[in-house]
Amino acid sequence: MKKEAFTPASPTSGGRKNNSVIYLCITLGFLLCLFLAGAAMLLTPDKAQSETENRVLAQKPKLSWSTLTDGSFMRDYETYLTDQFPHRDAWVSLRAGISTLTGAREQNGVFRTKSGFLLEKQTPFDSSLLSELTGAIKSFLKKNKTLSSAMILAPNASLLLEEEMPYGLRQDDQQKQLKDIHAMLKGVDLKWVSCLKQFEGADAHTLYYRTDHHWTTHAAFSAFLGLNKAWKLGVKAENYTFYPVATDFSGTLSATYGERRLRDTVEVCIPKQSCGTYTVFYEAQGKKTATLFSSEKLEGKNKYEVFLGGNFDKVIISTTADTENALLLFKDSYANCLIPMLTPYFSKIVVIDPRYFNDSLSAVLEETTFTHVLFVYNANTFLEDRSLAPLLKSAN
Repeated sequence: MKKEAFTPASPTSGGRKNNSVIYLCITLGFLLCLFLAGAAMLLTPDKAQSETENRVLAQKPKLSWSTLTDGSFMRDYETYLTDQFPHRDAWVSLRAGISTLTGAREQNGVFRTKSGFLLEKQTPFDSSLLSELTGAIKSFLKKNKTLSSAMILAPNASLLLEEEMPYGLRQDDQQKQLKDIHAMLKGVDLKWVSCLKQFEGADAHTLYYRTDHHWTTHAAFSAFLGLNKAWKLGVKAENYTFYPVATDFSGTLSATYGERRLRDTVEVCIPKQSCGTYTVFYEAQGKKTATLFSSEKLEGKNKYEVFLGGNFDKVIISTTADTENALLLFKDSYANCLIPMLTPYFSKIVVIDPRYFNDSLSAVLEETTFTHVLFVYNANTFLEDRSLAPLLKSAN
């Protein structure tokens, strides 16, 4: 029987037609997604702040010839689209989940340790910026020599838990950074409270939240005991009581990383002899209260704001403490959970957050005869701070 020669089948017109339909559907689907995303952007109102990430969100930039030619408009618009994208938190969580399945331990600059802690990277050392900042502090203290001064510069969790950081990650040596800053502040009578010394023997996992960049109230209390040694306040640890006020805290690092399962416990530390013995005045807001704790914040996302209600430019705390000591406190948010511990030892505490304070520091110094000045920062914030130096210089 004669075999027929094999001839490869050529594409039929029906096959080409089917492929065209598929390609058309893919194109239309892609265009539909772009249309829906654009429509969602237009219909969804812009948000001023992300409660989940506890930060201000980028707003739509204004178009001008200068911003267009220097490229800043496109950069700012890209940031705006990223910040205001509809359901952004859900997309971040989805990306984090996929990355976790693939073994990745870094998301948006946040790292997950072997023990499940979320950590932010350490801020690089900028010698020029630090020289200006420490110089301003020294000049301020030299001009106000009558003030007893101290600094609490808290290390970040990434230093205490550096052995759990992802292998191969390169960071600046924050312990060396702290030593360098201490050396730069030599020449004035500034009491340096070494948090690393105060933390010796403690489990690092109890000193920081797993989901947030802040230290815990127990870590702040350890630093406070170090301040007690420096200033000889006469603090007795047994006169302080810790109370848990929330067990479902999910901090800003969890939002940035996209982790939604971890939860932390927030505790407040209250001096037994100071309950009901002070008033708190938020000057810019014209608000007066008899507590340093905002219980309504426990119903919101950022439960760390239970301390002071968050960050404000100027807060004046008047107490019934039997002392003439008055404290001027420059701080970032790390100080918020430490402030209640100070109330039995000062008749007045004026809290200044230089990031938001735009009034006259000279006027603040004239209004009150201060006896003490305290600087409380975490290392990352201090290393990149650009607001404290100009404020201190304005009073020189």
